[in-house]
Amino acid sequence: MSFITSIRASSRQAIRSNFAVPASTFHYSAVRSLKEDDRNREDLSNYYESKKQEVLKESKLGKGKWTAELASNSEADVKADRGELDGEVSFQELQKKTKHVEVKGN
Repeated sequence: MSFITSIRASSRQAIRSNFAVPASTFHYSAVRSLKEDDRNREDLSNYYESKKQEVLKESKLGKGKWTAELASNSEADVKADRGELDGEVSFQELQKKTKHVEVKGN
């Protein structure tokens, strides 16, 4: 019994913290932007709203498509990983173009 009580007492001492916790920590507000990379433009909210209205108008006409400009970086990355890219040139065509290019050594 005395062995167990000594373990409990030592574990309680190990859990105690001897450092002071500050009353308030550093706070900041995140920049509001749709894309993580797009923060340095004026009227960003107006730009996104106009793009959104264009996409809504196209979708009502039946010509709606996904646009990378309105997606976040992670959404665009997932789309690219799935191979659902918006570009005119496919990945296979790019590989054919660069197949015979010599790689220069360092």
